[in-house]
Amino acid sequence: MSQTKISDFTPYTFNGQIGAEDFKEFLAWCATQHVSDVHIQGGNYIIVSRHGRLLKASNIKLADDQLSRLIDAVFSPEVRALTRSGQPQDRPYQIDGDMNNRYGLTRGERLRFRCNFVQCTAGKIDSTIALTMRVIPTQIPDLTTMGIEQDLFEALLPHKGLGLIGGETGSGKSTLLAAIYRYCADNFPDRKITTIEDPIEYILAKSDDILPPTQLQIGKNVKNYADGIRAAVRRAPSIIGIGEMRDLETMRSAVLAGQLGHLCMSTLHIHSPGEGISRMLAEFPYEIREAMARDLLGVLNYIVVQRLLKTVDGKRQSVREYIVIDECVREELSSMPYTNWGHHIDGIIKKSKSRMSDKALSLYRDGVIDKDELLTVISLRELRTIEGLS
Repeated sequence: MSQTKISDFTPYTFNGQIGAEDFKEFLAWCATQHVSDVHIQGGNYIIVSRHGRLLKASNIKLADDQLSRLIDAVFSPEVRALTRSGQPQDRPYQIDGDMNNRYGLTRGERLRFRCNFVQCTAGKIDSTIALTMRVIPTQIPDLTTMGIEQDLFEALLPHKGLGLIGGETGSGKSTLLAAIYRYCADNFPDRKITTIEDPIEYILAKSDDILPPTQLQIGKNVKNYADGIRAAVRRAPSIIGIGEMRDLETMRSAVLAGQLGHLCMSTLHIHSPGEGISRMLAEFPYEIREAMARDLLGVLNYIVVQRLLKTVDGKRQSVREYIVIDECVREELSSMPYTNWGHHIDGIIKKSKSRMSDKALSLYRDGVIDKDELLTVISLRELRTIEGLS
């Protein structure tokens, strides 16, 4: 696989023991190096993910007892104790700047991380803690610079209904949603935005917002997504952002909110737009599934599936496939059994040659991605068939 453009990365220099302040300085440095994830486990070097590639970020190994002291100092002894008892922990973490530009951050500027702690066996250490920290960039990308297809861009912010963003872990779903929310706040300030997240990732508000978006965190502000949606509906929002569609009550509440005239937006772990409908309906009891399918069809505006591909210049580029549920598509689907909807949607995308594999193949032919990366999207057999037809 191509390893170009990683030679400009050099490990961070720690002076001896890694204390809490040293670690915070390191995290701020990671943000400047376009690091997406920090991977830490006892007895190993600190490793980071940068544009989808794993790189060594320290020249010293972090001993297991050192890691325990670091977790206590940076997070809390409670986090370490719960993890050591076999209870994985998910926690947000934030570094704040001050008037002295501490950590390279100005006053009011902040850096956020989504953290996961697990106890594990790693290398020669029978029991240690593995910590993964997802870096949440301070700046939300400008939606207009993200290469969104024009017909999709125009469909992203209807006045009501349901929009779904799908993809695997690390595919940029949360970043895309944050960009949509921020674009809405900047261009349609009369639309009130509220989100329910687990945990809160991007801070959506700006100092000049007439009404800053409100963000609720599961376990801190509300018990679960469904309760958060029900609370949000009573607060007259225009847009309700839902971190993830993960259970029946969340899905039922989101559909109802769409029917009541709100726009709900959420994420799903799916591999194609057609899979989105079947994934949601599978959560409902069989006897009410058809009725829920009709309700879902009535509010569904679009399903997008996105993926990030490694490029030969050492960066990453998003590719996406999507379906906009306009009146024509809605009429086609309503005329057939709901069990055929997913297949029909994927068929529309295939016929228009706008599958993720079609776009990845185009990037490969343009020299943007290499063959190994293309083969993460399509099979070798399919590639040979395509090349044989060329």
